[in-house]
Amino acid sequence: MQKATRQFHKLARGHGFTAALLAVALAASLAPEVGANGGPLHPETTTKVAVALTFLIQGLSLPTRQLLASAAKLRLHLFSLFAIFLLAPLSMICFLLVFGTWIQADLKIGFLYLSTLPTTISSAIVMTSNSEGDSSAALFSATSANVLGIFATPILCASLLRASIDTAIPLAPLIAKLSLLVLLPLLIGQAVRPLARAWAQASKRLFKRLSNAFVLYIVYAAFCSSFASGIWQEVDATELLGALFLSALFLLLFSGLVWLASPLGSPQLPERIAAFYCGSQKTLAAGVPMATLIFAASPGEEQAASLGLIILPLLCYHAFQLFLAGSLSPLFAKKVSG
Repeated sequence: MQKATRQFHKLARGHGFTAALLAVALAASLAPEVGANGGPLHPETTTKVAVALTFLIQGLSLPTRQLLASAAKLRLHLFSLFAIFLLAPLSMICFLLVFGTWIQADLKIGFLYLSTLPTTISSAIVMTSNSEGDSSAALFSATSANVLGIFATPILCASLLRASIDTAIPLAPLIAKLSLLVLLPLLIGQAVRPLARAWAQASKRLFKRLSNAFVLYIVYAAFCSSFASGIWQEVDATELLGALFLSALFLLLFSGLVWLASPLGSPQLPERIAAFYCGSQKTLAAGVPMATLIFAASPGEEQAASLGLIILPLLCYHAFQLFLAGSLSPLFAKKVSG
């Protein structure tokens, strides 16, 4: 009963963050000039600072010793990477071949981008633990995917956009920017952590709140620029509802596929559960900051102005994956203990 209560509170906090995302989108629609490019908040600079601080916090938060201890399960980790960076993009290509004609162009970019993202870290570990899965394996799989995703996501995204909708992203300046604003802060955080391990451990809740605040600010700025550009006037309610429905549908189809394929990662149920959460979830905490860098690097102003629409499938997927994980967690736990 006590464990179920803790799980409820964790899910409630996750859904509270989803509500906060809706709130900042609404605030952006009411006064977009405040957070739009050139506005008083200067998001063209402050969002980059928020990106760097987000990944610095992530570097400080990662428990290096636990990571090294769970690195040996190579088959499981390789399966997770396969699901994240190969199975997800291939599944999305097939998905868009069926449903792509009903999806607006910027939303289609968002769905392709969503498929190239690494998994969550905190959610995958928490849900694996609540499901009686192998949480130490989930920690290494999720972390290694996020580090690899710094380079894999932009390369995959650029390849998919070029092949699917003939949109080019200049990779060389993008990789340089990601190295400076994502990889370097992450490495600095990891380098500092051994010197401040006790403080970092005691500050986990503060780090989580700060990270969420930075993501909320980046989402707010993205929606301000989108509303200020007038691009939302080109999207009707039917298309928005369609994005919600298709995000949920892709989550269900892809999650089912990952679970069916999870014995490739391990025959053991606790490890299959870790592979499922790591392979099927997509990160909002890293996905929103990276989208800001990737699409700001695209030629012209169109993609930067469309950023609110581009990240919409990710926002929807994030909310739905929390509901799905919360529903499956007690079922998995019962299966392991039974």
